[in-house]
Amino acid sequence: MLKAVCLDTRILSMFLKGKQSAKELINEFKTKEFEVYTTTVNISEFFMGYYKTNIVVEDDVQRLKDFFWTLHPRSVDFEVAHLSGKLYATILKDQPIGWRDTFIAAIAMLNGKKIITNNVDHFKRIHELEVFEYK
Repeated sequence: MLKAVCLDTRILSMFLKGKQSAKELINEFKTKEFEVYTTTVNISEFFMGYYKTNIVVEDDVQRLKDFFWTLHPRSVDFEVAHLSGKLYATILKDQPIGWRDTFIAAIAMLNGKKIITNNVDHFKRIHELEVFEYK
């Protein structure tokens, strides 16, 4: 099985703000030779928040885009779309977690089955997914 872990939006944000706990958790996985990645959905969520701040600096936008490329972002493809729909209609049907987190969960399931998130309640209902909490 692929040794990989998905970084959810909050840990990405805290890492970029220089938060030591985020750096340490990410480095812990890198030390264990995990591939650390994110998803294009997380990148979208990050930029949604960034542009809402109304303090956008174009040079920073390019630096952020360059940074996200280093994380080899996984995108929504046919398999992700299929699994996301299945999750939403079965495991999550009585307590949906929202379409973005459903896509993130499906991507993580198809890429190592591990995620670092502060939305533990959203992802822990998917038993095939190993959830690591970031506070």
